[in-house]
Amino acid sequence: MARYLVDQLPPAADEAFERAEQGIDMIEAPTVTVSEAIWTAVNKGKIAGVEVNTTPNAVLRGLVNDGPVQIAPTDDQDLAVYGSLIDHHTMHDALLIANHRVRGTEAIITRDGAFSTEKTVWG
Repeated sequence: MARYLVDQLPPAADEAFERAEQGIDMIEAPTVTVSEAIWTAVNKGKIAGVEVNTTPNAVLRGLVNDGPVQIAPTDDQDLAVYGSLIDHHTMHDALLIANHRVRGTEAIITRDGAFSTEKTVWG
């Protein structure tokens, strides 16, 4: 998501975001994922080689308020699935995978190999 903010997505991920911008598809993300994008944009200084100087509220506006991302709800079913994943993934990755599985979303937009058990979209 941070790469979306600086227009540095590879073609397949960019297409997914474009389709969401047009209202054709939805990009849903649990709060942990949006939080990670906010943290990255505010604290890293660079995203994909692009200098970034922003605020948490500006990132939230760019992704959610004015952007194509919708916050996905998390409930006790997500947490039950999460519990089955914590021995195999980081806390954040397990939460994302659990939300993806419970909501039955098509794919996770990532290049992270930690999600190799799930369908992903990136390049």
